[in-house]
Amino acid sequence: MRTPIIIDTDPGIDDAIALALAAASDEVDMRAIIAVAGNVGLEHTAPNAAGLADLLGLDCPVGRGASGPLWRRDTKPARAVHGEDGLGGYPLAASPRLVQPGLELMAQAIEDSPTPPVLVAIGPLTNVAGLLTHYPEQAAQLERIVFMGGGTGEHLGNVTATAEFNLYFDPDAGARVLAGGVPITMVGLNVTERALVSWEDFGELRRSGGPICNLVEHLLGNYGSEARAGGKAQHDSLALAAAIWPEQFQVESRFVDVENTGRLTSGMTVVDWAGAGGHAPNCEVVVDFSPTWFRQLLTERLAHLDRILR
Repeated sequence: MRTPIIIDTDPGIDDAIALALAAASDEVDMRAIIAVAGNVGLEHTAPNAAGLADLLGLDCPVGRGASGPLWRRDTKPARAVHGEDGLGGYPLAASPRLVQPGLELMAQAIEDSPTPPVLVAIGPLTNVAGLLTHYPEQAAQLERIVFMGGGTGEHLGNVTATAEFNLYFDPDAGARVLAGGVPITMVGLNVTERALVSWEDFGELRRSGGPICNLVEHLLGNYGSEARAGGKAQHDSLALAAAIWPEQFQVESRFVDVENTGRLTSGMTVVDWAGAGGHAPNCEVVVDFSPTWFRQLLTERLAHLDRILR
């Protein structure tokens, strides 16, 4: 059975690879893609989303969402990681498709879905907070929100010592979404930092010379994230995988909030592991998965997509 998916994204190199994974997976019924400001400004993320949808053969509407955080005006994009245009200078063709107003599209995509869709948020949560505020009836129809953001334990932050980028960019939106009452899964740095893939892992794809080969080689070669022994972390693809194949992930139900006022902790995810605050759990926190399974999934699926599009 195919899973209806709406992706909220700020493409973004690892976002682009996640979109490719979605396009490569028959299990996905892609209902809409909505862009948000984050890794780079909306003037880049919206055309990136549309152009990637064209390149990857994703037949779904694309929306243009929030151009900045709910309240903060001191956040900065991640150009050092993703380049000035978000895709490390990849020569993406301009898309002729109409980019629609993002929140309206998100709400309509939920209403039009044959079964309750999963909203996969792989950028700042500004659009998702907007949906909860302005379209609460549609938000209540979601099967679940799966978001890439935050972290626990030794992996709290990648922008500051305590904050991951998506929640640091808009902590107020993060707090709003976690308090929104919709079932939600957090895929944080504590697991995404183990979702390591290198270009050398893409054996079949590397030999193809096809369009996805060229895209992935460029993206991984220009991805300014910290290189580790096993490759570079595919944060967003792991979040998408958690939405499509939840049985592959170990989760713990806990109460989670986002700090939005602290001088040293703005954007920090606070996970009440001991239940000390007395709050009922509001979030499924992903705590484990198989990196080997994920690496094989990503490399095989993108090779499959390359064969289709060649």
